[in-house]
Amino acid sequence: MKRALRHVTESTLRNAGKTTVGVTRWAMTDHSGVSASLARMPDLGFFDTIRFLLLQFIFVIINAVVTGAWVYVLVAYGIPFLITGEF
Repeated sequence: MKRALRHVTESTLRNAGKTTVGVTRWAMTDHSGVSASLARMPDLGFFDTIRFLLLQFIFVIINAVVTGAWVYVLVAYGIPFLITGEF
């Protein structure tokens, strides 16, 4: 009985380890091809880099504002509608 339990435990741990490694390797893989396109991208100068970072920052701010407005609409109108059924 002990030998069978030890065999089952070892087999389970080995399979769990293989699964964990496989899922982690899959999750870390670039499925979108962004890293390949970044590798082919030419080097940017100082001002191009600053412009790129500023545009990225502006997009992040716009995204935060739109997300905040969407959450406000969902909470302000969605929850009362779900509670009362009246819009």
